[in-house]
Amino acid sequence: SVRGKTAVIPLDPENARGSCDSLSMAIYGRLFNWLVRKVNASLQGDAKDSKSVYIGILDIFGFEIFEQNSFEQLCINYANEKLQQQFNRTTFKEEEALYVSEGIKFTHVEFIDNQQVLDMIEQPPRGILPMLDDECLVPEGSDTKFINKVEETHAKNPKFQTDVHRKLNDSFNFEIDHYAGVVNYNADGFMVKNRDNMFFDQYVLCSRSSHALMQELFPKGKGNINNVSQSKQFRGQLTELMDSLAKTESRYIRCIKPNAQQVSDKFESPLVVDQLRYSGVFEAVEIRRQGYPFRLRYNQFACKYSCVNGNYSYRTAAKDYKKRCQEIIDSAKDDFTECVFGKTMVLYRTKEHRTLTLRRELALETIIPKCQAVMRGHLPREMKRRCYKCQDEIAEALRVANDIDLLTEAIENVEPTIGPHYMKLFPGVMPTNLERAKRHREALQRWVDLEAVLTRLNAVEEPSQGELDEMQAALAEAKTILDVPRTSVQQKQYDKALVQVHYMDIKLTDAFLQSNGNRYDNLSKYKGLRDIMDYAKGKKAQETMCVWQKAKCKKTLTPIEDKEVQKVAKKLNEQILMYAELKKNPDPNGAALEFLRTAMESDALKDEAYCLLIKMTSQVPEEQQQSGFKCWDLLGAVITNFIPSNRDLELITIMHFRGAPGGLQQNYLSAFHETKYADEVRPNVNNLMAAINSTKNAGRTRYSVRA
Repeated sequence: SVRGKTAVIPLDPENARGSCDSLSMAIYGRLFNWLVRKVNASLQGDAKDSKSVYIGILDIFGFEIFEQNSFEQLCINYANEKLQQQFNRTTFKEEEALYVSEGIKFTHVEFIDNQQVLDMIEQPPRGILPMLDDECLVPEGSDTKFINKVEETHAKNPKFQTDVHRKLNDSFNFEIDHYAGVVNYNADGFMVKNRDNMFFDQYVLCSRSSHALMQELFPKGKGNINNVSQSKQFRGQLTELMDSLAKTESRYIRCIKPNAQQVSDKFESPLVVDQLRYSGVFEAVEIRRQGYPFRLRYNQFACKYSCVNGNYSYRTAAKDYKKRCQEIIDSAKDDFTECVFGKTMVLYRTKEHRTLTLRRELALETIIPKCQAVMRGHLPREMKRRCYKCQDEIAEALRVANDIDLLTEAIENVEPTIGPHYMKLFPGVMPTNLERAKRHREALQRWVDLEAVLTRLNAVEEPSQGELDEMQAALAEAKTILDVPRTSVQQKQYDKALVQVHYMDIKLTDAFLQSNGNRYDNLSKYKGLRDIMDYAKGKKAQETMCVWQKAKCKKTLTPIEDKEVQKVAKKLNEQILMYAELKKNPDPNGAALEFLRTAMESDALKDEAYCLLIKMTSQVPEEQQQSGFKCWDLLGAVITNFIPSNRDLELITIMHFRGAPGGLQQNYLSAFHETKYADEVRPNVNNLMAAINSTKNAGRTRYSVRA
């Protein structure tokens, strides 16, 4: 566009293709540079100063020698020449700097310098790459003219060569004798690859793109049609790299591929030799060989080679390392006159190194067995000492018995006290009481866990069934480890839990009866009774099955299959009637005691006894109140000896206590709880009055929750 007018210039196919290629190259180049900037910014991290201390890793190009080598290979091999020169000079300078710092006279070390090849490639205006840039600027420039000019300019350069019949064969090939060997290049296409031309209208086109990344790559108003060639960009970046390397302390790692297939257990000698040659390793080794390739500091040399003189007794002080090294050399039987003593180290060549190494290996054949004998005695003794130390710590913790922290510390100190090296040398060797300590700690940990559970549940005032189940489970577990010592706090919580679990049971039972008491308010609702039709045929007898009656029961109230037990159960009814003076007997108290002894013979008799006493204390006629009181007394004596085996009968009994005469409801309930929850019930079947009074005098106990 000129003065607002746009002119369209048609292009022939060749120019159109060139314009398309230049646009693609421009986009690719800017995208690549954008990616490099992003990577650099990421690697820089939070460092504000881009010149701060850093560690850089440079993956050096390898020399590329293919059947067809073009512009790309020339740039890569040019970079390798520069890096190889820097490597050689660094190695040489380090070698010379070492000799100077040690104050050693040395012969100047010569090495192959590839500066002539570098000048031929990069030196303006006669360098190959500068000449390529100039040819790209000439309107009628071509690859043919370029190769002709290069051939004419460098025809006499020993590092450059072309075929004498090149022009006749219309060939673009030329050869450069690189550091790694001769490489044949084909200049056909050099100019196309070197150009980086982008027309202004192409830049404007890209800057107007709707894509955000394209707008970033081609910002508006910053178009630049003064493009820099690829070779000039490459030379500039390489110069910056070399400047950075010159400011750093370089360390080199040479990676050698054993085979081209990259498989294991295969070594291809020609390939390895080529890599060593191309990477300059041979040259570096040669530089080192011309000087003193072996060097050790005085303390290292004295430590390593004091043994080469056998039983010789050194006169110099052990800490005066330089004099000791001098004495080692002087007292040796071999010729070590080529060894050089610097300010801080001994330097020597291959011959001296081989002799010293041989002497040392011979000496070690005697020294090592002696050292092994000493260590084989020392190591087990030291291991034993360490094990005993750990064993004593564990024994003290086991003596304390209930301190889990002390025991844990003693166990955890075993590994650091013995040490990882001794544990590897003596696998499986441990203090004899370690396993016992671990088992004891597990038991103590169970008490710690139980303490937390019991402390929480002991604080519950309105328990749920789940909390009761949890408490019962916790106590059951605690009973399995009662032989394990516990702390005073744990013991206190355990003792409290033994009461709390009964408190929970009573509270839940009381709450249950508050809502469901009508299901247990009289004996007739007990599902464990004999079927009424089986109990009696007559209506009157059936009506008195569950209430007071003066006459003897013809059958037991509960169904008892065993006929012998049935006979015994019938005697229970007679003994109640005798004690209540409803049947003549010269010794009522004796009958009551016999009743207690008989009822305790089995669970079936216990339940029968409770059913009979609840029956005889239910709906007592006014004129028979005295016999009813006697039956209540006998029920009190029963309570102090045993409780029903059936849960429903137990609930009916608790509800029945609400009808106890003389305001003794709470006394009966408390006595019942004492018997139910006591760790051990001591039967009282020899002193009736004591058993009766035990119930009557029972006050509100630790188990009772309400009157």
